[in-house]
Amino acid sequence: MIELDKILAKNKKLGSLPDIVHRVFEAMDDPGSTAAQIGKVINDDPALTARLLRLVNSPFYGFRSKIDTVFRAIALIGHNELRSVVLATSALKVFTGIPSDLVNMSQFWKRSLYTAVIARVLAAYKREKEIERYFIAGLLHDIGSLLLYLELPDEMTTALRQSQAEKIPLWDAEKSVLGYDHGEVGGTLLKSWNLPPVLCEAVHHHLHPAEAEEEYQDAAQLLHLAWQIVRHHVERDPLLEEGAEISESIWERNNLRSDLLQQVLEKARQQFDASQDIFLT
Repeated sequence: MIELDKILAKNKKLGSLPDIVHRVFEAMDDPGSTAAQIGKVINDDPALTARLLRLVNSPFYGFRSKIDTVFRAIALIGHNELRSVVLATSALKVFTGIPSDLVNMSQFWKRSLYTAVIARVLAAYKREKEIERYFIAGLLHDIGSLLLYLELPDEMTTALRQSQAEKIPLWDAEKSVLGYDHGEVGGTLLKSWNLPPVLCEAVHHHLHPAEAEEEYQDAAQLLHLAWQIVRHHVERDPLLEEGAEISESIWERNNLRSDLLQQVLEKARQQFDASQDIFLT
């Protein structure tokens, strides 16, 4: 079995986020920094500036008046959400060169974005304080797969073939072939990026949330529910039996009612439509 640390070490590019992310985070973490100083750092990256302004002016946030400066955007959405937006719009750039015969990147990121907006909607229903952290967890929940496709394409080809031949979930085939699944890989990658433990642990355990440590159970369970909703009602996973429903116990573990499903799907669709051109282009 190839150890995860060695996989990360093989590709230094994946071991760090784009420079602009670190520069923005450094400015935000400096107690002496003002919103104007943080805005100046962001303005140094025209592409990031454009994405940020497009996002805050979209129905994703629903502000009534037009926001035409980064400074005003920061003042309105706050530091925690700004951190999430910067990370979300930059992390997608990290992965290039993945064989197209292994994964369709357009479909991959659409699925990830749908999981992100559903996790955000669920967090809002639960009245979580920082709903954007769940958006990030959803966006990056399958990121371990990309690392595996990049660094272990032969082993992943074997896992894909086993999944198809035996009609078993890919993550089970990954475990059989590699000894670990993409959730574990993703959690390890996010730790190497020095992201908050709650994000790392939610991603690590989104396939098997009961295995998460108690303090991260809620985050892992919510991400698991978002992922299940996408499997059942967005992508309609062919491995699921026709008419199969999400277990009531999964909703109960999140202190949510299953009859909220249609409302969650509608709100998520609106947020997906409002943000896909911003995040996926």
